[in-house]
Amino acid sequence: DETMQQYLKEMLPEERKAMQKSYHMTLWAKNEEGYKNLVRLTSFGFLNGFYYKPRVNWEQLVQHKDGLMVGSGCYNSPVGQAFSKFGPEIALETIKKYHALFGDNYYLEIMLLDFVKQKPYNQFIIQAHEKLGIPLVLTQDCHYCKKEDSKYQRLMLMTGTKNTVQEVERALAEGKSASECFELQDKNLWMKSEEELNEKWESDPYIDKEIFQEAKRN
Repeated sequence: DETMQQYLKEMLPEERKAMQKSYHMTLWAKNEEGYKNLVRLTSFGFLNGFYYKPRVNWEQLVQHKDGLMVGSGCYNSPVGQAFSKFGPEIALETIKKYHALFGDNYYLEIMLLDFVKQKPYNQFIIQAHEKLGIPLVLTQDCHYCKKEDSKYQRLMLMTGTKNTVQEVERALAEGKSASECFELQDKNLWMKSEEELNEKWESDPYIDKEIFQEAKRN
């Protein structure tokens, strides 16, 4: 509305940038009540919480938490960003906050990604699991279905730029970095089968096998 537009217009650039920031969480509906609450949260995000992207707030999570299972999310989650900006102690307190709200329906997520910050984050999440007894779950950061579909994401990321497909392909051939060629740092963003997940773990088994198997079962 006009009041919000005026408020945003008067904000300092750094304040506006901070407000644009949103965090990721994973929500699953475990029953019909959970599905209805998931729809309510999604609707709220689009109707009342849309600012660059749809979002919900803490109050909405508290009001509509019944029937939901919640994952700690990826590195861009409240837990991940607390770990990145403030360290493991604050991140652990953030986990405790969400665990207190969702109880046995709260899970800690680990992912097998090539993202440079994922490995230390996984190690922190496993330590939190061992300290707090919160179950682990193995999840995937899926941006597309098949490995070969990564090229379409690159084209999507080009939207709004003046670069053509030919220019991007030429840049790739010249050995420019992924960021210069509209690709994410991690290329392991397709939906993997269990066999592919096993192969990914075997290629770099820094996670204990029993922990990996347990998280996968969960």
